[in-house]
Amino acid sequence: MAQDVNIPGDELREAQNMLGFVHDYIDIGHHTFDFDAAFGPELSHGSAQNFENKWEDGKHQLQKQVQGIKDAIGSILDSFEKTDQDAVSNLDDGGGK
Repeated sequence: MAQDVNIPGDELREAQNMLGFVHDYIDIGHHTFDFDAAFGPELSHGSAQNFENKWEDGKHQLQKQVQGIKDAIGSILDSFEKTDQDAVSNLDDGGGK
């Protein structure tokens, strides 16, 4: 007996959208985020700035990896969609008889 195939398309789209959000906002820094208002001037100019300086290299690598995963999810979704369309086309052409 054949088992149902569950393709988590909605979940994959949601993950792709969330990764897009992460990718777009991972690069916030003192130019786009008010550290003083969020943490106070003492922490902002000390620990937060120290973290921002050290985070500089890592965030660009992480952005590349996030984009790679996002692109891979897109490829998976495209493949599922194409397979689904091909299956429908075969059934419409009488291939499923």
